[in-house]
Amino acid sequence: MAAWFFHLSIRIGLYHRLRITGFLLAAMALSSCEKVIDLDIEAADKRYVVEGIVTNQPGTPVEVRLSQTKNFEDENTFSGISGATVTIQVGGSTVYTLAETSAGIYSTTAFTGVPGEQYLLTVNVNGNSFTGLSKMPSQLVSLDTLTVEDLGFGGSTTKTVSPSYLDPAGLGNSYRFVQYANGIQAKRVFVQNDELSDGLRITRPFVDPDGELESGDIVKVEMQHIDANVYRYWYSLDQASTGSGQSAAPSNPVSNISGGALGYFSAHSISTKVIQVP
Repeated sequence: MAAWFFHLSIRIGLYHRLRITGFLLAAMALSSCEKVIDLDIEAADKRYVVEGIVTNQPGTPVEVRLSQTKNFEDENTFSGISGATVTIQVGGSTVYTLAETSAGIYSTTAFTGVPGEQYLLTVNVNGNSFTGLSKMPSQLVSLDTLTVEDLGFGGSTTKTVSPSYLDPAGLGNSYRFVQYANGIQAKRVFVQNDELSDGLRITRPFVDPDGELESGDIVKVEMQHIDANVYRYWYSLDQASTGSGQSAAPSNPVSNISGGALGYFSAHSISTKVIQVP
């Protein structure tokens, strides 16, 4: 959105389209005049949002979060939708029903994800039915090390964390990284795949202009080995939130949830490392 000379922050879990009046650029150009800039922000129809995960971590609950979209001016907090029936079928056989543990959050510890297994999510709520299919990648990929380096960005230098791991041979491996600094999750989406690095050791810094690190910070990085559909979701979300896509207008990320809901369903393995910033 750089062409509009201002930044719109697209928050995860908040899906809406913005319509900006055609007088904005002209008004911005008249910097010597004091004018009220009218942003005509349309309220979109409410849509359900499904966010579900299955991991290979014993004791970690399988969890599905159900909510609805909000308008731009609404408070950006999770408002869960109660009363849904949520099930996950494992490998085309056993079906598990998730219990609602709090408003809009459905979970179970009855099973743990297994690499190579396929999972089918079904959500029924208020006469609507949504499904999502995800297969946990067969190979376990370990996050080997984290390093901290000074990276030049925008004329200044900032400390960044670089994960290092060995990508297994064979195209089709995709990864999402979640970075926490002193327990606070970075807003930026970090995703990689092996399209140009199949079978190689990959070391690539996290570039986050809004997440500057300081000496002494404790940084934890969780690497998720995800399937291709989930990669497309996170990649398209990153493109929309950073304005690096080809379209000038914000759009919803590519979802693997069918039936009209937004969101994603991800079965993935996890590897985690922690480092202190020197």
